[in-house]
Amino acid sequence: IIGGLTRLTDSGLSMVDWRPIMGIIPPISYQSWMNVFVQYQQTPEYLIINKNISLNEFKYIFWWEYSHRIFARIIGFVFLIPFIYFLLKKYLSKKTIMQLTFVFIFGLIQAVVGWWMVKSGLNNDPYVSQYRLAFHLGNAIIILGILFWMTLENLLPKNNLSRINVVGKNLIFFSLILCFITIISGSLVSGTDAGKSFNTFPLMNEKFFPDGYLLEKNFLLNLFENTIAIQFNHRWLAIFSFLFISFSALYTLKFSKTNLHKISSYLICFFAFFQVIIGIFTLIYNVPILLASLHQANASLLFCSIIFTFYIYSNKIK
Repeated sequence: IIGGLTRLTDSGLSMVDWRPIMGIIPPISYQSWMNVFVQYQQTPEYLIINKNISLNEFKYIFWWEYSHRIFARIIGFVFLIPFIYFLLKKYLSKKTIMQLTFVFIFGLIQAVVGWWMVKSGLNNDPYVSQYRLAFHLGNAIIILGILFWMTLENLLPKNNLSRINVVGKNLIFFSLILCFITIISGSLVSGTDAGKSFNTFPLMNEKFFPDGYLLEKNFLLNLFENTIAIQFNHRWLAIFSFLFISFSALYTLKFSKTNLHKISSYLICFFAFFQVIIGIFTLIYNVPILLASLHQANASLLFCSIIFTFYIYSNKIK
């Protein structure tokens, strides 16, 4: 959520260096603020977009990016210190150690990719690469998914595999994949500001299939770099995802055996419906920060609700 807000406030390029240790200390004195401001004034974003920005305006975007980085570091400490402690105490099973090691690796990748993403907007182009942004968000969602699955394993221990409807299980699994792909598609919209190009729904410039969908000679490149194609693809991929995911949840509801099964299916339907509604309003009102942030946060909740349903339908809960 904080990362999304950093993107929505155009704050991601306000810190022009990456100091994993010393970067924890923010500017305090007037001179230290002027030093970081002068560094920012040498970036393409300042020279091309924010040339008239004041020091106070710079502080606003700086604090967003700083908050994002410092919170990420806090997550690292909260993870690493207990992990080392319980590892030394031999409290962890081999399976848990392997799972947490994967989380740690993905966490390191997340940190490196975050700077790699920022660096793409500090050279000639004052915008971060939408590909690196998609990588950054996708990796974060994977980390979230692993941690949430591990949480379920500890809170809801599984017994022997129960006899479940295989079709329903497969539908939920494909719903999870589809939800992930749609989230990545949304990151491309965010990375290119494609959501601000057409603010009507369901038509785009009074047409279902908008003019300018194919601008690049390379069709695949067009899908990822043409803002018209990016918005069109995301909005209709989202609608298809909503229909497929809702159908899958209702199908599994038919085979619900406990209240927990029913609740999990209802959660998917609620988050999926809310996601479409908030997405449409975000589009119509030209991507206001509050709605856009809520849209991203709800996408994560929808993703987790699908994981939750897949978990309890795949296992006989004690």
